[in-house]
Amino acid sequence: MISPRTETTITHTIRFLQQERWILTGIMQMGTLSCYIQILNCCILVLCILSSVFGEVRGCLKQEVQSLLDFKGGLHDPAGSLASWNASFSCCLWNGISCDRLAGRVVGMDLHEMKLSGVLRPAVLFKLRALKYLDISSNNFTGLNIPAELGLLKNLRYLNLSTAGFAGSNIPWQLGNLSSLEILDLSSSASMLASPSLSWLTNLTALKHLSVDRVDLSATSSSWGQSVSHISHLRNLTMSNCGLTGSIPPSLQKLRSLEILHLDRNTFQSEFPSWFANMTSLVSLQMTDANLSGSLPFELSQLPRLSRISLGYNKLSANVSQIFQGQWKSLTYFQMPNNSLDGPIPASIGNLSSLSFLQLHSNNMRGTIPESLGLLHSLTVLDLGYNQLTGRIPLSLGLLSKLTYICLTKNALSGPISESHFRGLNNLKYLDISDNRLIFNVTPNWTPPFQLDVLRLSQCKIEGPLPVFVKSQRSMKTLDLSNNTLMGQIPPWLWNLTKLENIILSHNKLEGPIPSQLYMCTFLKQVELRDNQLHGNLPTHPRSYAAGFPWALDLSINNITGPIPSEICTMLHTSRFLSLASNKLKGQIPPCICEQSVYLEALDLSDNKLYGKLLPNFSNCSSLKVLNVASNNLEGEIPVELGKLKKLQVLHINNNRLSGNVPSTLRDCKMLEVLDLSRNSISGKVPHWIADLSKLRILVLRSNNLEGEIPFQIGYLQKLQILDLAKNQLSGSIPQCLSNLATLRNSTALTGSRSDEFRYGIYYKEEINLVVKGREWAYKYILYIFTSLDLSANNLSGDIPKGMGYLKGLHSLNLSHNQLTGFIPQELGEIINLEALDLSCNRLSGRIPETFVDLNFLGCLNLSSNNLSGRIPYAWHFTTFSAYSFWGNPDLCGPPVLRNCSYHTEEEGEDEDSEHSEDWWDSWIGGMGSGCVIVWGSVIGAMALSRRLRTRYWQIVDSIVKLLL
Repeated sequence: MISPRTETTITHTIRFLQQERWILTGIMQMGTLSCYIQILNCCILVLCILSSVFGEVRGCLKQEVQSLLDFKGGLHDPAGSLASWNASFSCCLWNGISCDRLAGRVVGMDLHEMKLSGVLRPAVLFKLRALKYLDISSNNFTGLNIPAELGLLKNLRYLNLSTAGFAGSNIPWQLGNLSSLEILDLSSSASMLASPSLSWLTNLTALKHLSVDRVDLSATSSSWGQSVSHISHLRNLTMSNCGLTGSIPPSLQKLRSLEILHLDRNTFQSEFPSWFANMTSLVSLQMTDANLSGSLPFELSQLPRLSRISLGYNKLSANVSQIFQGQWKSLTYFQMPNNSLDGPIPASIGNLSSLSFLQLHSNNMRGTIPESLGLLHSLTVLDLGYNQLTGRIPLSLGLLSKLTYICLTKNALSGPISESHFRGLNNLKYLDISDNRLIFNVTPNWTPPFQLDVLRLSQCKIEGPLPVFVKSQRSMKTLDLSNNTLMGQIPPWLWNLTKLENIILSHNKLEGPIPSQLYMCTFLKQVELRDNQLHGNLPTHPRSYAAGFPWALDLSINNITGPIPSEICTMLHTSRFLSLASNKLKGQIPPCICEQSVYLEALDLSDNKLYGKLLPNFSNCSSLKVLNVASNNLEGEIPVELGKLKKLQVLHINNNRLSGNVPSTLRDCKMLEVLDLSRNSISGKVPHWIADLSKLRILVLRSNNLEGEIPFQIGYLQKLQILDLAKNQLSGSIPQCLSNLATLRNSTALTGSRSDEFRYGIYYKEEINLVVKGREWAYKYILYIFTSLDLSANNLSGDIPKGMGYLKGLHSLNLSHNQLTGFIPQELGEIINLEALDLSCNRLSGRIPETFVDLNFLGCLNLSSNNLSGRIPYAWHFTTFSAYSFWGNPDLCGPPVLRNCSYHTEEEGEDEDSEHSEDWWDSWIGGMGSGCVIVWGSVIGAMALSRRLRTRYWQIVDSIVKLLL
């Protein structure tokens, strides 16, 4: 058997002879000595080629053959990659084996990506004393430790064990015996490999390339830097996603030959090292998502060989205008998204003639896009989205013929966009200029010079019918023209773009019936027609659902009428998301709706006129994560079968006519995060098993007939951020355990990134209605950071627990319309993020805590209809509240109410505790003292300015002295 490499060489030799035979024929005809010399040279060339081919066929040493066969014996080879490993042939001809041509010794084993598994027997490879190259990467040795015996192969120069499934808590130190090793790759595929120390690296003095990506090195602390710095010849160091923390070790400066340094996705607590600017050999510096802070030094731009910078998703700051004033002699790739870069883009950026990749989205850059960008003729990717750029898009961008990607979304760019902006963009594949203040205005017969894959023109003030130029984009996969003023019907030619997978035309004025092609195009994945003026019924004709619905279909907020036909059940066999919300659908939900919906993740039928019972058949949608049937006319009890939805995360059945108790089977929905059963006629008690739903973030049970006490188990819901039990018949006291709600206790728990938004499935984003500040609001975009506690309109009694002051992350607190008594705890003034506080219509007494004036974010306050007394605190923003906030408390005085505070109204009643009395007395004494100082100061000041007053004053003093004597 001849190896594939041998066959290739022979094929090239034969092809060479066939192509050059006319030379040999010409030479034979000439007959001169020089011609015969040419013939001889050709023959020598052929013999050399054949010698190189068949030189591999020399016999292998028997002990090496046996070692290889023993090694194979421990392997499982489902793909038959080692079928050529047979003693009948020379091992030099085996797949993956290379030999020394002269001695026939095995020098290389390349077994990467052969789907091998089983047991490694590296000890048998010890007999391969000439082995220099070993690659068993990208195989399936899942769970196996790296064999320590590999350290016996002391002639190895190349060792690659990456992504082969190796695991274990310690990389064998014996690898440090491979003193000739130049390339070592131990990268893991899923952080299954770890090592508490890298001290064994110090012996690998010949090493030039080291890669340990996704190996858990968190236990090495900062010692890893010291170990690596001993490898003086190291050129390539990649340690991405290794759990490294602390500072980046300055000892890396010792690596004078280092060209590539990749430390992505670690969690350093470090500023960007200024000494990087001293590493003059650096070619590529990559530390994306590494928790770096500080500023980017200008001196980095002076490194002569630096061509690639990737520092995205950190906390780095820099002035863009200054950074791009640098030389950047070799810069080709600059990536710093999601940082704090600011300032305008300077015109000098046009001097970076080699730049091909520029990604700076999600920063704080401002100013205009300079015309000089048009000088970057090598540029292929331009991403400046999510900044504060203003002005017009320069026409010079249309000259960048190599551009394949343009993203300028989410800025404040303005002005018209015409054909001139695209005249030279022949290679453009991705265009996103959405969500600016641009006016996209091209002529109706315009034919673009490009064939796009993605076009996003949301909010570009496009009016009239769908632009005709879209018809020419035969390669397009994604089309987003949402938030414009498109009118008329969806043109039939749109469905002829057979590569189109995602169509987003929401928030326009499109009209007409639902296109029948919507159910017949097998290539569609996502279609969003939300908030248009489409009308008519859902399809009922059998031929209209041959292909079924797209993966995601949003027809919400239109004028679709009629019932949900049973034919829809057969259209959901590939669907992941379906929203028919906010239409005019009526009738019952078809019982078959979940018969074939094995992939359905989100179903939204809310805000229609559907009636009948809530179907137990929903339990057949085993993949369902979101079920929203709110705001209909459904009745009956909540089906116990809903507890079978093990993946359910959001359940909205609010604003219907449901009755009965909350079924205990819902405790089995362990993934539930949002539960809204409000505005029904549900009775019974708030279930104590609610604590089993440990992932619950929103619980809304308002406006039902629930009774009994609030269960203390609610305090175990560590992720709860919204609790609404208002308008029920709950009694008893407010449980102290509510102060244990971890998310509400932490003032910073919900701040920062929006990566944890309420988005479920692929396309569904949560929205919920809450009563805050006396009005009902729809919370959507800030829901991921909002917190609320509403126990109003019940029969709760007793004191307000002081522990509620621990809820420093709370934004809204409503305890109104209960029968609460006692004083208002001054600890409530420690809820530093509080924006709305309603304690009205209770029986609270005593003074308003002075600590309330420290609630800097408080915008809505209602303490009306209680028995509060004393002076109203009147300082800072507390002066902005009107008398309405304090109405119905006859013993309150001072601004903003009209009642003046007299001596008697300042005194506290005998029923107050001693602590309050002492506080009052201290305040009274302090006030009197301050008043005396003010009065006396006024008298002294007046006398200092008036001689007549001074004379009269001393006359009165003399008279008093005479009387006393």
